Amino acid sequence: MRVLFIISGSDTAFWLSEVTHPYWHLTERGVEVDFASPAGGKVVWDQYSDPYFKNSTEADDLVSKGFLSDSALRTKLDTTLALKDVDLDRYDAVHVAGGRGATFDLYPNAEVEKALEHFWASDKVVGAICHGAIALGNIPDRVRGRRVTGYTLEGDQALERLFGSGFLIPHYPQTVLEEAGTHYTRVAPNDPLVVIDGKLVTGQNQQSASEYALVLLHAMTGSSPVTKA
Repeated sequence: MRVLFIISGSDTAFWLSEVTHPYWHLTERGVEVDFASPAGGKVVWDQYSDPYFKNSTEADDLVSKGFLSDSALRTKLDTTLALKDVDLDRYDAVHVAGGRGATFDLYPNAEVEKALEHFWASDKVVGAICHGAIALGNIPDRVRGRRVTGYTLEGDQALERLFGSGFLIPHYPQTVLEEAGTHYTRVAPNDPLVVIDGKLVTGQNQQSASEYALVLLHAMTGSSPVTKA
């Protein structure tokens, strides 16, 4: 199986664990993964998501530490595919990573719309996490009435207060999802939550990255190792 990761190419950056955790959980189970961004080429991660940054909020993220220690994997982030050039037929699912950058270049975006529409129309799994869930706003007719989650408005407003007037978020995921007619649901801003509605999988935040990745995998395979008594 093969999954396409769509990652923001904005200088405002993607969130590292929302790439590294899904990458690890999928590839260790034999799934091939390719990285794409709107323009292709190098993408940058938010320094606060870097476990080696002195003020990191993810200092204990061993998965990201392992990813960054592998030069071949770091090179993948320097050489992402241009989304417009990707053969979407090669993939069984799409994953849209988050980070503040997603609110700059993944919505509104005609190429992202085209990609998501392709996966939806082909009855393939569509996944998005945190700020990446804003990409679903590109296909409102598809997601209207669906159960979803994504980064909370409360969380975004807290970030704006913390970092001040220079910290811009041009579009709020929660607002965009609600305006698209989805049934948006949430828990506390930093608590993990994954929502699955058919072949649509969404995660609320970076704290959900591992759980989200496994649910995405189960949606792709149509099976789960979890049984109910």
